[in-house]
Amino acid sequence: MRSETEQTVVLPIWILNGKNRYQLNLNQYNQWYYQLRGKIKKLFKEQVKDSLGFSFSGEIEIYYQYFAPDRRTRDLMNVIAVADKFFQDTLTQYGCIEDDNTKIVKKVTCKYMGIDRDNARIEATIKPYYAD
Repeated sequence: MRSETEQTVVLPIWILNGKNRYQLNLNQYNQWYYQLRGKIKKLFKEQVKDSLGFSFSGEIEIYYQYFAPDRRTRDLMNVIAVADKFFQDTLTQYGCIEDDNTKIVKKVTCKYMGIDRDNARIEATIKPYYAD
């Protein structure tokens, strides 16, 4: 792995498990039983792991950009919360960051980027954290 100054990873907004499609949002997450949560998290990790050939040492910040699939109004944090949880755990598991606690992850921000019907997604940009 190489150390980076900035890295962007495209994250899914839903996960396919067999014939079922699970939206990554807090409302859905709260309805999943614990075994299903674990399965969806595992599928998420498998889906993004090929984009993780980098590492950061020290403090980082993560900036999420959400591209919606349609015009429906959504609570931005409902979408970002689950993706952020899964993504930070994945970064830790694959050695991209030392840990996902507040000693390492100092800042998390997000922004709604509008509609992209053909490629709904979350783009996560990780970079070293420098105090403002």
